[in-house]
Amino acid sequence: MSILPPIGHSERLIVVVGPSGCGKDSVLRHWRAHWPPGRVHLARRTITRSADAHEPHESVSDEDFAQLARASEFATAWQANGLRYGVRRHELRGLADGAWVVLNGSREHLPSLRRQAPRLHVVEITASHETLAHRLRARAREDADAVARRLERRIDTAADLLLRNEGSLDEAAGALQRWWVALADR
Repeated sequence: MSILPPIGHSERLIVVVGPSGCGKDSVLRHWRAHWPPGRVHLARRTITRSADAHEPHESVSDEDFAQLARASEFATAWQANGLRYGVRRHELRGLADGAWVVLNGSREHLPSLRRQAPRLHVVEITASHETLAHRLRARAREDADAVARRLERRIDTAADLLLRNEGSLDEAAGALQRWWVALADR
């Protein structure tokens, strides 16, 4: 990927990361549905993967993704797990208007994203090895070897908030809400 320009007003950008199967999308959907946090926009990603019920995203082909990148449509973009991910510029527009933007990101992309948005906040969602393995197998997107490789990946995120998503979604989303309220009130 080429070097992308800085993201302004990054003090209101929250990047949610965590291992595959930790429940990032589930926690974020539950948070928005039960604790309306005011002016918060959940940024929709563009991904070179077919659409599915687990994650609302814009599905594009590799060719279309490359064309969008050449046209500078992405505010940020990365590759992970054999796929290409991007966030279109218009998904971050709310930052300039005083809104908060929440992005489901990638742990591996964090160093690059921190260069683009040095004041961003990172929330890492995680779960036990056993829980992650169970969830990844249940998704049935990958074979056993690919699941094992995902489970072995360890990346330090220096997160501002570490959420363990082992109990109910109410617990995880409630912890996210309490953290966000304290952050927004600063």
